[in-house]
Amino acid sequence: MRHALTTGVCGTLVAGALVAAGGILAVPANAAGSGVVYVSPTGKSGNPGTQSKPVKTLADVRKVLAARQNPPTVTVLFKGGTYKLPQYRWGNWSARSVTFEPQPGTGAPVFDGAKRQKYWLVVDPTRTKLTFTGLRLSRYATGGIMLRGTGTADSRRVIGATIKAMKFTDMGGARSGYAAVHLNYARNTTITGNTFRNLVNRGCPGCMHAVYFANQSNNNTVSGGTFSKVSGDAIRAADYSNGNKVRGGSYSRTGTKAVFSAWRLARNTRCSHGNVFYTAARFSKSYRGATIPTVLDGADDSSKPPCTPRAVVRKNP
Repeated sequence: MRHALTTGVCGTLVAGALVAAGGILAVPANAAGSGVVYVSPTGKSGNPGTQSKPVKTLADVRKVLAARQNPPTVTVLFKGGTYKLPQYRWGNWSARSVTFEPQPGTGAPVFDGAKRQKYWLVVDPTRTKLTFTGLRLSRYATGGIMLRGTGTADSRRVIGATIKAMKFTDMGGARSGYAAVHLNYARNTTITGNTFRNLVNRGCPGCMHAVYFANQSNNNTVSGGTFSKVSGDAIRAADYSNGNKVRGGSYSRTGTKAVFSAWRLARNTRCSHGNVFYTAARFSKSYRGATIPTVLDGADDSSKPPCTPRAVVRKNP
């Protein structure tokens, strides 16, 4: 089963842009240099990103940060409500860390792709420590977050991201859907305590995953979380992705081949190694209700022998 890489992305912003629609972005004296930016479904481009005058999009956030001379530590606070925004591409950034989280006391921020947007966010290579927590992503055609590295050099990877307590629901389409969390050349990602529900590619059920380690995505960790009604294997490693660990979690009606599979595609037939699922369970129920193993080492070319050592193994916790 093949996975096409999504490379068409939109919404790129030049980091140095200071001019907002309608004029120069005015920064209040008490906000200058601050790394906290407020976002609201009713915010406006050109606002300074304060609590009383929030912005509306991630493109607006980048403009605000540039106007504040790019503070090293950034927190993006999303007010509760529903956002219907185009897919955005987050390029490299000078900040040491950027955290995306709900604004306290305002309810849950829900990002609705309306089955038209591919991903909510595509992240280009960066060493900035990105943290996504407490957000809800729903109805995206391809997936939720794509960490889109471009090669094995550190300068071409996405390194050290954290994705926690997120909800990814109702993703995929008639002929689309790859992963709620899609990693390409990503390393040391922590994915913990998330909910994945109703992730379905109707045209290629096995192509859709909750978490997909692709293109030498190494040493990433998935822990806990709930996985239900995922048409493909909940977790998939491919393209010589190594050293990925999965610990625990609840799985129901999820998977085509296994819960955690390591797959050799025609584009890269090397055997992965060091992928481990820490679970006492040996079997689970697939999306269709069949009994499937918790781990599987497989390939597009069924004539190929299993990897030695196996590309993914099960170990008791």
